[in-house]
Amino acid sequence: MTKTLRFSALFAVLLLGACSAPTSPEVAASPASGTLSAQSVLTWQALRQGDSGRDVVTLQYLLRHRGQTVTVDGAFGAGTNTAVRNFQTANGLTVDGIVGGNTWEKLIATVRQGDNNNAVRAVQDQLRTGYSYSSVTVDGAFGPGTDTAVRDFQTKRGLGADGIVGLNTWHALVTGSSTGGTGTTASLASQILNNSRITLGTSSSTSGGNPRQNIADTAAGRLAKRGCAGNANCGLTVALKRPLLQAMLNIAGGNSYYVTSIAGGVHSANSDHYAGLAFDIGTWNGVSLASPNSAHTAARNACLAAGSDPSQTFNAYYDPPGGHSNHVHCAWN
Repeated sequence: MTKTLRFSALFAVLLLGACSAPTSPEVAASPASGTLSAQSVLTWQALRQGDSGRDVVTLQYLLRHRGQTVTVDGAFGAGTNTAVRNFQTANGLTVDGIVGGNTWEKLIATVRQGDNNNAVRAVQDQLRTGYSYSSVTVDGAFGPGTDTAVRDFQTKRGLGADGIVGLNTWHALVTGSSTGGTGTTASLASQILNNSRITLGTSSSTSGGNPRQNIADTAAGRLAKRGCAGNANCGLTVALKRPLLQAMLNIAGGNSYYVTSIAGGVHSANSDHYAGLAFDIGTWNGVSLASPNSAHTAARNACLAAGSDPSQTFNAYYDPPGGHSNHVHCAWN
């Protein structure tokens, strides 16, 4: 074979490989094939024994999907720890029982309409319980209702709305972030501090920490000071949660607003404010919410679009006779 023919043959092979590459960014980025880079480039919520909550439920469903025997109860106990270590061993990962980026990205599986498995249950549970898509049923069957919810979720977080739950959509579901941020609470808080559309209250009369102090403490890696509703809450702190912080940034994408309370202030003893999951808006796009007006509804709708819990998102019109007549209260799960 001449040098020219050998070159032509090599060029043809390279061209064929380039033309056969997947075109969907979700499918292309998905680890469904089991082939991943040595180190995850995304920031994931690390889980370990002792943790509990929605993301642990997701982990447990995914472990089941990958053939591990584990109870889905939202508690990262000894059984889940054993299942994680078994999975890590089987997949050539560091066996430490900690579910970090590399373990998450080996666990997740690309799912789409027509699939029926435990990975679909994980998606449905996140959508229904974590993001208030109440029409979604956790049955493992990826039907039209799940497809509609996935596309809506993708649209709200700036993802390609193709209905395919691949790497980027899984990451947004688990971390509550969009692909545009790093996903860490400190970095999100720093972005909020530097966002000219978000004004954080600094009133020294606010019980606990004022909004700016809450965000500044979070940006510095510290816990936020809580307000007081009786002595049980006084002097306590809380970690502001990712869904709240990411939503604050998302809402500011096309609006400006003034924050009157995050973890501080006086609220009911079990308020989402004291759980690091709620904030109050006092001014919306330059319009004061001191009295009921159309800005109340606009602000509430923006919170709902950013994934707030409809049953915990109040204003003068949705909370008669009005414990929220001078602000809009937005809370996340």
